[in-house]
Amino acid sequence: MWYRVGLLLRADVDDEGVHEVRVMANTYAILEVEEATRAADSGDCRFVARIDAPSAEAALGSFLTVVAQVSGRIGLAEEASLRSAVIEREEAVLG
Repeated sequence: MWYRVGLLLRADVDDEGVHEVRVMANTYAILEVEEATRAADSGDCRFVARIDAPSAEAALGSFLTVVAQVSGRIGLAEEASLRSAVIEREEAVLG
């Protein structure tokens, strides 16, 4: 089942770092990062991905794991705080 997961993180990272996370995360077969942006005024980073997972909890866990693994030198796993997470199940299109 496919889920769309959106994360809003408070992090001290620049645009280049956010782009690096997006590129690295897209190397994982379990997800497709659709958006990775940073608000210049607040420092909030927004990541949105489509994830093939058995449940909403698994989708969120997978995305958080991938972001933590690929953030490396940026340190999102150690330094960022999760401000919000939104998980939506994608409806199958029958046709």
